[in-house]
This record gives sequence, structure tokens and C-alpha cells, in this order.
Amino acid sequence: MNLEITGNGNFRICQLTDIHLGEYPFNAASDHTMQQIDQLLNENDFDLVMITGDLIWGKSVDNPDKVMHELYQMLNKHDVPVAITYGNHDSEGSYSRAELREYEQFLVHRASKKNSMIVNDRESYTLEVYRNNKLSNVLYVWDSGDYLKEEPDNYAAIEPEQIEWFWQLPYEKGKNKQDVAFMHIPLPEYNLVESFLEGQKNEKVCSSPYNSGLFYSLKKAKNIKALFVGHDHDNNFVADYAGIKLGYGNVTGYNTYGSLRRGIRLIELTPTDIKTQVIPFAEK
Repeated sequence: MNLEITGNGNFRICQLTDIHLGEYPFNAASDHTMQQIDQLLNENDFDLVMITGDLIWGKSVDNPDKVMHELYQMLNKHDVPVAITYGNHDSEGSYSRAELREYEQFLVHRASKKNSMIVNDRESYTLEVYRNNKLSNVLYVWDSGDYLKEEPDNYAAIEPEQIEWFWQLPYEKGKNKQDVAFMHIPLPEYNLVESFLEGQKNEKVCSSPYNSGLFYSLKKAKNIKALFVGHDHDNNFVADYAGIKLGYGNVTGYNTYGSLRRGIRLIELTPTDIKTQVIPFAEK
């Protein structure tokens, strides 16, 4: 599905993150997660659902296809495009990332990926948002991986090929753009944030210990004004760091740790700005 908006209205993105569905048939916590997402999508109008990883508990899910089928059947009820990137837990079980991506074909309202590039079974791609039939915003999606092969206790870093991919894309760079990026694992620069525009920091930032330089590329290019991640369930802050908003989604799933009230992050792209807020679920 193409991403389009007319007039001067806001393009509304629903960021789901860290859904953490368990084995099917679902336990009460996973059932509650599904119900709350379904209710939220019934009660709100969005132009895109962006899922930023950890859809499932890979190690504890013997039949990922059944779990993804249930999730996608629920999302297919809603006439809104869906895009996905994966987290560190998704491919810990019997499905590789390639197999998870293949299963995306069962999404009826898949957002149209552009410029897909795969390295180490991690897909980077873009989504194009058109306003009044003209390209308005580009959404950059990086698969931040899972763990370092040489150091399996440490989280993966963005690969050099993923940074080179960014520089080779056919999009205009510059300070007048309002583009947005998504991934699962926060960049190391999240550790350097000292003050927040909104939200809470209730746990340590769990980034890779190695900085491969993506943030510097974003700052140099000047078109990406905000990056949103997941991964750390007790963090949902947004901060301005060196002119780029570094933000977390809000933990979505009940079948996992975290003291934050479950919900989603709403990201609104206006003609000149990026606005954001957390929308909590109706029930705690």
C-alpha cells in the first residue's frame, strides 16, 4: 500500500513496539495485548502502523507461524498500512529473519517498501509518504539486529553496509526535510541524553557497546529529524540530541517486563514539524 495524505492534515503513525506475544494458544497477557491493540485501532485513525521489533518471544514460541497468523489477522481487520522491523527476540526461535519477512505476505495492508537492502539477514528499507501527490517525507527503517556473533552477550550494532546504503539512496538531503527513522535497538547516543522533552527514563539504555557511526551520518545529512526505537520497556522518553529527536516508543505488550502503562506512540508528520505523544491503552 502507498502512503498518502491530502491537504495540510497530519500523517499519523502508530508505533507499536515490544509486543512480545508468546506461544499460541495465547496466555491471558498475550490475549490482553491483542485485545488492546485491536481496540485502539478501532478507536483511532492512523495512516501507518509501524512495528519496531520484538513481536514475539522467539525462544518460547515453537510455532511462530501460528502466532504471526493471529497478529496479522487482527491487523488485517483495520484498513491501515503496516510496516515491520524486527528486534533481538524475534528470531531467537525456529524462524530466521528471512522466514519472518516472508510471512509478511499475509498482511493484507502491507506498506510498500522501497530500496530494500539485506545484509546479515537484516533488512533496511524506506517508506515514502506523499502529500497531494508529491513526495513529502521519507521514513527510513533499519533492522538493528540481535546480538554480536563474536560477543553474544552484547547487542548488535548497525552494520557499515547499512550506513553506506543510507548515503546511496536517491533522496534529497538537507535541513528543510522532516524525515523520520525507525529501528529496535537504540543507538549509543541515547546514553548521552541528559534532559528530556517528554516521557520517562526508568532503566539503563541497552544499546550496542560499539558505535558504528550512524548518528553522525544522520546529523551530517540533516534530513532525518527524529529516530524512534523500542527495546527498553521502562523508557519512553523523547529528547533533543544535537538537533535530532531521539525517542522511544511505548512498550505495547503485557507479556513482558516493565512498569510503564502499556500503549503506543503517536508520531504526527505535519508539513513543517514532527509531533509526538504516548497514547495509553484504555486498561492498565
